[in-house]
Amino acid sequence: MNAQTQTESKDYKIIFELGIISDNSSKITKQNPAIAFGFWYRYPAEMDARLELGGNVKSGATIYNFDYGKNGNYYKIESKGYIFNLGGRLIKEFSIKNQKIEWISELTFNTLFVDGTGIPDEPIREPENENTTQIIIDAESISTLQFGQGLRIWKKNIGFGIKASVTPYKLWYKTTVPNQFNVFSAETTISIKL
Repeated sequence: MNAQTQTESKDYKIIFELGIISDNSSKITKQNPAIAFGFWYRYPAEMDARLELGGNVKSGATIYNFDYGKNGNYYKIESKGYIFNLGGRLIKEFSIKNQKIEWISELTFNTLFVDGTGIPDEPIREPENENTTQIIIDAESISTLQFGQGLRIWKKNIGFGIKASVTPYKLWYKTTVPNQFNVFSAETTISIKL
């Protein structure tokens, strides 16, 4: 009988990610890089593939400028955008000259928040009792799917990545946002396995 030695390597389950993102769209008037923070949960690899579930929060000085449609009326938006997304990544691992490389295919549910000052809220319900507190936030949100492809290289517990994505905001909001309101993004990331 032949005994095989098994080398144990720690399978890190959490990834913290810091990224710099450049968004490109005809509806962006002031283009500045944004910073994104993300947490992703890594499932164990099977057949050189793995699943990651998580999300990012993105904030920057990018100014969106477009006409926002609500209840048949259009309102001028000129606002910074804040983005929150949740979703999954399929990671395919391969090696070139002893260097592990990951091909990333990402699908996330993406929500853009912009300043909604001056846009009327939905009719406010009367409180059912006097102890009810209502919070009114002057923000409008536009949600859609984001599709991305990228590469990541690991040096021990530190990963360096690049990714390109498209976010078609007109996908579900046919009357809310103008034509050609798609955002194309390029992102560089540093990831840390925890």
